[in-house]
Amino acid sequence: VAIKYVSKMMPYGKLQLTGYGWLPIEIALMVLANANPCTKILKILDWYEEPKRYVVILEQPEPCMDLEEFSSKQGGRLTEVEARIVMFQLMEALQYCKSQGILHRDVKPENILIQTDTYHVKLFDFGCGDLIKEYYNEFAGTRKYAPPEWFTQGQYLADPATVWSVGVTLYRLVCGCLPFETTEETIICYLFLPESLSQGKEL
Repeated sequence: VAIKYVSKMMPYGKLQLTGYGWLPIEIALMVLANANPCTKILKILDWYEEPKRYVVILEQPEPCMDLEEFSSKQGGRLTEVEARIVMFQLMEALQYCKSQGILHRDVKPENILIQTDTYHVKLFDFGCGDLIKEYYNEFAGTRKYAPPEWFTQGQYLADPATVWSVGVTLYRLVCGCLPFETTEETIICYLFLPESLSQGKEL
């Protein structure tokens, strides 16, 4: 198992769940995500409250590491075949989150575990998450994975923001770097695709 500590000093929101009362939103979202267990979401096994923190007990597949570390050990990037396997499972996880009314808001390689012997992946870390609502006018997550409309309009929608972060994640995995490093680059949205990538199919 893995143990995560959620400090009570952090300025996170709380969510009231039937049968559980008020919980830090990270724990509440994990409980919701495990209501009908999805194999692509890391399982929360238990949690308990201490005076200054919550202690969360999570499953830990073995052998595993996060995708950022895994891709670094693979020479900095994945093959397109490997990336396809990973992304298909990631989309399953995100579709399941949506069906449960959950927005993860911090999709990136560091928040995706991969079992190195099977290539099974699990999405984790709901610390920036929220319930799905009409739109968001506050940002939580990693700025380099944020959609351009956040920088230009100060708000964003759940689905487009998720799709954007998935695209940035895919680029990072197959290219070995992020597509945009600055806010200005994200807004301009000029995308360089290495010649080593296969040609995409026309839609």
